[in-house]
Amino acid sequence: MKAKERTHISKAKIIDASWELLRDEGIESFTMRKLAERLNARAASLYYYFKNKQSIFQVLADQVAKETLASIGKEGSWKEQLNQFALCLQGRLKERPCSAQILMQTVPLEHNYLRLINFLLNIVDQVPINDEKKYTSVACLLNYVISFELDEYERSRIDKRLEKEGQNVKELFRQSIESMQSENTNVLQRIYQNQFLSGMGSNQMFQVGLTILISGIEQLTKE
Repeated sequence: MKAKERTHISKAKIIDASWELLRDEGIESFTMRKLAERLNARAASLYYYFKNKQSIFQVLADQVAKETLASIGKEGSWKEQLNQFALCLQGRLKERPCSAQILMQTVPLEHNYLRLINFLLNIVDQVPINDEKKYTSVACLLNYVISFELDEYERSRIDKRLEKEGQNVKELFRQSIESMQSENTNVLQRIYQNQFLSGMGSNQMFQVGLTILISGIEQLTKE
């Protein structure tokens, strides 16, 4: 039988296939073997371009950073610029599968990733606080945006797993909330009954958290 002809690969093809694999199977199932199968190539041939999957993730993170930088404007006050930056980054994380996990699992060593951090620092540099607080503010903002998307991803995975087992997630949550007994005012029950918890993971919730964070940075100027 004639051997199956292998496909010629390149760095660009590997990157494109990596995003497809992340979209179809998630980061938990990402392996060099599965990537090679998707490319119809030998796994060994991938190592000519990347020494391991971590080095691929570094490039993917750098691509997300580059695309984010390309979509950001520079108009408005520092608070408006931070808000716009966060929304742009959130948009990229939603479009690129598992990109929040990629950013969380990589080190900012690549050119565009470093440019992204420096871009943020230049915005915060307008705030009259010391450099330590500027860097901490930038780190908190990045962590907030990334963690918000991570939380959404994990919550979706849990919901799908429970539903696959025949469990209704909303009903389980309702029962748990209503079974709570407390000597104090049960604020959580009140919030649930007013349907405020239905906004979990929404753009409105993201914006509220972002407003709180930016207001906190401004508060540092008064200390």
